[in-house]
Amino acid sequence: MSPGLKSGHIKKTPATGDLFPLKDFNGKDYCINGVVVHGNHLGRKLGFPTANLEPDKISPVKISHGVYLVKVLLTEKVYFGVCNIGQRPTIGGTKVITEVNIFDFEEDIYGKSICLVFLARLRKEKKFRSLEALAKQIKTDKEKAISLLSMFN
Repeated sequence: MSPGLKSGHIKKTPATGDLFPLKDFNGKDYCINGVVVHGNHLGRKLGFPTANLEPDKISPVKISHGVYLVKVLLTEKVYFGVCNIGQRPTIGGTKVITEVNIFDFEEDIYGKSICLVFLARLRKEKKFRSLEALAKQIKTDKEKAISLLSMFN
């Protein structure tokens, strides 16, 4: 458990068994706000386009590198998606990035502000032996995330 978090701020996600803080210290949903920026478009090439987020503030709670089910708030609309936070070791990345594949979404949102509300951790960050193996895992992550949505609707 992170220093300073009270046990009431931790929920065990039934389907994954992972622990994840669902509320901040004020009892509000934990989220990251930021602006969508251009990335290297690898997600699109793999069949899972992502919005890369340039966070607008340092969060008070460190989110571990990994893959998460998130609620995406964009211009008063709510979507869901799979978010990756990490260095992307499969492609030799060194900078920590935040990117989200928004389900059933195809709009151009570069330069727009979004908020990611973290709902459940799906897995830790991992290096894959190939881009094909990564694409297969992203598909599995998305299927797992969609199966969890009933807990949050």
